[in-house]
Amino acid sequence: MKKFGVLCGAEKSQEWLIPWWWSRYREHNAFPVTFIDFGMTDEMRSWCGERGTVCSVELDVSSISPRENIDSTLAKEWEKLYGWRVWSARRTWFKKPFALLKSPYKVGIWIDIDCEVLGSLKPLFHDFDSSSELALVREYSCEHLTLEDPNVRYNSGVIVFQKGAPIIEKWAEGAITQNQVFGGDDLLLSHLIRQCKSTVIELPEIYNWRMARGLNLNAVILHWIGKGGKAYIRKHGGLKPSLDSFYQSWKVLDSLPGRDANELFGNFE
Repeated sequence: MKKFGVLCGAEKSQEWLIPWWWSRYREHNAFPVTFIDFGMTDEMRSWCGERGTVCSVELDVSSISPRENIDSTLAKEWEKLYGWRVWSARRTWFKKPFALLKSPYKVGIWIDIDCEVLGSLKPLFHDFDSSSELALVREYSCEHLTLEDPNVRYNSGVIVFQKGAPIIEKWAEGAITQNQVFGGDDLLLSHLIRQCKSTVIELPEIYNWRMARGLNLNAVILHWIGKGGKAYIRKHGGLKPSLDSFYQSWKVLDSLPGRDANELFGNFE
């Protein structure tokens, strides 16, 4: 078993994000990566195998309750929260805890493939308290609540976790037995953290900054959630191309006689 490593995963409809995710990740990190095959094409599985290890997760999708088996009030709430694609997405979302169970790392970091890694992940590994099971970021909509509040929710886009953490086992079990009352894997995980009184670390938002919240130039991981986020990645390649262009312009201005880019834009060094 390796000490530290990263996991990500995709199925066929979302696998186009993997090369983009990898290019951002590798610019700042060299930790080994395990790619989780949730239903990739053979071509993408081969691509991933050239850069890391590939592991398959099998889950009988018939165990994921369809819309007609869900309470109508809950179904409407989930569609409002996640969009109408929730019914197909759930069949992949609830595979995530099984992916974490496959981790070959003593301490692993799960990162969704719509996350843009813009910095080093070393602090997440080295500052992780071994007495804790998980470390993750709270949803910003409930940041004002106390830790004990039953409405506290966590985002599962970035998770630092211990191999063999009991909460992961319970999460996987709940994905089969309780998915009919939880719209997504993150809602289920948040419920189990409260129910089991699990020891978790709340990470700073810079490690899972939801772009729906606005721009944060200090963010280490930007999370381009939802349909709009994916569309922005397709069209603009995330934030990095814009940042690169800005800093290039700053350097050009700074090199001109009589120009001080720091005075124009502020000191970014």
